[in-house]
Amino acid sequence: MNRTLRPVLTLCLCLFPAAWSLAVVTQTPALQGEFQQQLTHPLAMHIHMVHLRKIDLREGKAIAKFDFHNAGASPITIKSIKPSCGCIQVRMHKQGEPILPGEERNFYLEVDTAGETAGLHEFQTKIEYQLVGDQTIKTEQVLYRVDVPSKKVTVKPRALIFYQLSKEETIQTVQLTDFRPESTFNISGEVQVNSDYLTAGDVEIGKDQYGHYQVSMKVTAKGTVPSGKHTGSVIINTDDYEFPQIRIPVLIYGPKAQNVE
Repeated sequence: MNRTLRPVLTLCLCLFPAAWSLAVVTQTPALQGEFQQQLTHPLAMHIHMVHLRKIDLREGKAIAKFDFHNAGASPITIKSIKPSCGCIQVRMHKQGEPILPGEERNFYLEVDTAGETAGLHEFQTKIEYQLVGDQTIKTEQVLYRVDVPSKKVTVKPRALIFYQLSKEETIQTVQLTDFRPESTFNISGEVQVNSDYLTAGDVEIGKDQYGHYQVSMKVTAKGTVPSGKHTGSVIINTDDYEFPQIRIPVLIYGPKAQNVE
């Protein structure tokens, strides 16, 4: 090789890595910005999984709340929220209305534990949404996990509240549901009512929509009740060794007292 060209070639080989590094460094911010923009979802979920481990079976419902906000620069609309099971009820306020950039919203997933067996249950839910003015459907996924404990006997409602503001009677139904396999119980004697303003109807035996043994009865509040607040209880005695007596508290509101001049 020509002795004159050798130093020039050596210099070029030394400068090439530095020039390449400079080019990469110069392009990196733009590439990172573009990549970050691609990863950003306008629908920003604050949490992607809710796991309920403790449930009060007397409530009968397991409810999960999912919060999110619009992290994009344009309004978005929630088109649909699709759980993987028809047993999930979706509740969202103002669904379908535009969500402005930065605005926070939420939705609830509710499952009736009476229809679920004991153990862990998982429900995938897909959220479909659109940017306003764009027909493209975008999606997000969340997971709802519920540990359903073993159920025994539930009482609905847990308490009776009557508002007797007129002279009309008010009737409410009390239901006792036995979730234990092949287990039934009987009411011992008459249902006791600890109130002068209540009466209990006859006991009816049947099954709920899932085939569980169920006892129900109607409780009636009299039409004429003195003004103020009155308390009482409904007492149900059974032949069950685990639940020999079930008490349901009662609260009755009478009409407001008339001012006498």
